[in-house]
Amino acid sequence: MDTAIERDNSCFCCGVENDRGFHLEFAYPVEGEAESFLLVPEWCAGWKGVTHGGFLTMLMDELMAHACVAYAASAVTAEMSTKFLKPVPTGSTIRVVGRAERPRGRVISTRGWIYSTEGLVMAEATARFIVTGKKEGREEAPAG
Repeated sequence: MDTAIERDNSCFCCGVENDRGFHLEFAYPVEGEAESFLLVPEWCAGWKGVTHGGFLTMLMDELMAHACVAYAASAVTAEMSTKFLKPVPTGSTIRVVGRAERPRGRVISTRGWIYSTEGLVMAEATARFIVTGKKEGREEAPAG
């Protein structure tokens, strides 16, 4: 059964009506890819001066979800794995990228990255999303 996700503009990452949210803005440079830039606030630290890993994971999850909009009206995270490669200093600007593959049945495989301003990969993730709302005019790819 498809369960459409109602967009209500209160998302912590991108919701324009969330007073405490980040109000991220997205670019879609190619089909199946989303990117955003963010100046990491000091209060997002795990250790002094180092961005909390859960915060970075949340950002990659958000960008991978936005990458899925190329193929689905809505999709939710089923599972995710994150690798932290280098510490991300608080107060630094990062580029977050999500990339989605074409769906196989109701599953969309994705990858995400956090980049420093110098272009270094600071963290990376993989995830599988489940399509909860089909995009009009799109047929599902066969599973398997």
